[in-house]
Amino acid sequence: MRTSVQLRGEEEIGDRSYAVHVRMDTDLTVTVELEAQLPDGAVVAEGSFILPASDLVPAGELIEATLRGLATVRGGGKVSSRARPAPANAGTPWSAEQDDELRRLWTEGDQPIAELGRHFGRSRAAIKARLSHLGLDPDDPERGTQPRHDITKP
Repeated sequence: MRTSVQLRGEEEIGDRSYAVHVRMDTDLTVTVELEAQLPDGAVVAEGSFILPASDLVPAGELIEATLRGLATVRGGGKVSSRARPAPANAGTPWSAEQDDELRRLWTEGDQPIAELGRHFGRSRAAIKARLSHLGLDPDDPERGTQPRHDITKP
């Protein structure tokens, strides 16, 4: 049986807005994506990692303790309870038509990831993840006109 769970959290801390998107597509692994933005929308940090589902609690405790410790050493930051709303299509499956449109816009256009995110109603992290899923390199300055591989085809 396939389990699919998605959670999203967003917080403003200091002058940054942080977004965390957690996705559990199987009973075995969890994907965690993190992004930090300045008020003007510029992305200043982003990353993702995959954990075994069995390691969620200890890894979460370790990450929290490590980041809180580092924040204490660096002087910390004031936490705000204001949260940004999630993009309109956050957590919804991609259709074949959206995949085709994203592939076309990425390979033929010059729109930045943020603009594609607004167009599709998704986060920057979601756009980057979907480009990778489609076999396109989201970090390729040449726009990956030659897909690395297409995992949607047999």
